[in-house]
Amino acid sequence: MDVTILLPTLNEEDGIGPMIERIRSTCHFDLQIVVADGGSTDKTLERARSAGAILLPISQRGKAKAIGPAFQSIDTPYLVLVDSDMSYDPADIQNVLEALKEHEVCLGSRFMGAIEPGAMSPVNRAGNQALSRLASVLYGRPVSDVCTGLWGFRKEAYKEIIIDSTHFELEANFFAEISRLGLRLAEAPITYRRRSGRSKLMIWDGVNIAAYLARKAFHIK
Repeated sequence: MDVTILLPTLNEEDGIGPMIERIRSTCHFDLQIVVADGGSTDKTLERARSAGAILLPISQRGKAKAIGPAFQSIDTPYLVLVDSDMSYDPADIQNVLEALKEHEVCLGSRFMGAIEPGAMSPVNRAGNQALSRLASVLYGRPVSDVCTGLWGFRKEAYKEIIIDSTHFELEANFFAEISRLGLRLAEAPITYRRRSGRSKLMIWDGVNIAAYLARKAFHIK
């Protein structure tokens, strides 16, 4: 396989099946779909299996805990990580892959693209933009959407990135590692829609993300 589409899940029984079907109908290239599950207690794994995905269940709960083992087990030249709640359009994956021809990493920027009404609350919008500005200042490289759930990597990038975050700091973890490794980062405009199911992100998680970015920028353990 040339491309792996990696779907992190935690109790996404409503969205995972339609998401996999949408990827298969939209992405007309050689790919495999891997579901990295961080301890779902609903029918997520059953529905992912029925949809034909490769399952990678992780004993530890949480998105970040699932991504590290997934990066080590996958071996395709390109890997695209996308949230599995139907808020991201698989049609945008092609644009991310195009950018990877000249960059080691590409993120899908919601703020460079289109955000469906009701998909992001005013509080979350302000928080996401503030975190992106903070990351840009701390690391000396501009980024418009550091918390996006759509990322593309070349193999030489995802095999070198060290995952040490434990929860919602995962995307900040990516950005810190990209900066540490000196990788070329592109941003592609994407469409963001209202998610399937309830959001797991809380206001306090934004504080933790900001703290993580600061610790990594100043090499604080």
